[in-house]
Amino acid sequence: MKPDITYFDYLTDASKSSKFIYMIMESFPQGIVISDQEDRIIYANHKMAQLTGYSRKEMLGKITHHFFHFPDQQSQLKELADSRLAGTYETYELYVRRCSGAPFMAHIITAPYKNLEGNIIGTISIVTDITITKRQAELEALAIAATKSLNSVIITDKHSKIEWVNEGFKRLSGYSLHEVIDTYGEVLRRGHNEYFSSKFAEAVLEKKPVACFYTNFSKSGETYVVKSTITPVLDINGDVKEVIIVETDIGGDTV
Repeated sequence: MKPDITYFDYLTDASKSSKFIYMIMESFPQGIVISDQEDRIIYANHKMAQLTGYSRKEMLGKITHHFFHFPDQQSQLKELADSRLAGTYETYELYVRRCSGAPFMAHIITAPYKNLEGNIIGTISIVTDITITKRQAELEALAIAATKSLNSVIITDKHSKIEWVNEGFKRLSGYSLHEVIDTYGEVLRRGHNEYFSSKFAEAVLEKKPVACFYTNFSKSGETYVVKSTITPVLDINGDVKEVIIVETDIGGDTV
């Protein structure tokens, strides 16, 4: 049976063509933003509203750079502006601001669009949230570096909950990753250790490495003294997202 409406019909009928294109953009799994010559948003699809938390009404008329304005991204934003003026197709990885102020990492494709005379009248951007993919890559990079270390390396969240440990940790403590992941290292300190907690809190609060000495308990019950460096890892906003703890067994008396 011949379809009532064909693709050719959409292309030759302006009204149908507009509806067809709108339907595609609204169904897109990535965010789509169209801005005018002054970089003001004139269209954002449903997915872009989901990604940012803004309603489409709130996004209309805003300068697109509002969503990318973080101190560490200024050079990339200049490149983006230059390529826009030059009318070139570009791809970027940038943090995008949600309405809450929190960022997410996005892969962005930008391309100029032109009028019938061939003049650039705006930009189309396709925005893909790659936060999880990027996060996994970062953790893998940390893991690779840590795996090569002979010292005990522990990666925690900013509350000291353990996310990952290397082979050096297992050799020193006797505990494997599955035995300590999602814990706060209670088995190492036989409960709560106020000294370690205070040093960890200091590193997170000051957002800088803190060196200290303390005693851990191995799985076999023996004590060992470590020299530890607690280093916070910051995100683009300067907030602590992870903490890397490197422990070196120094032997000696209990601390």
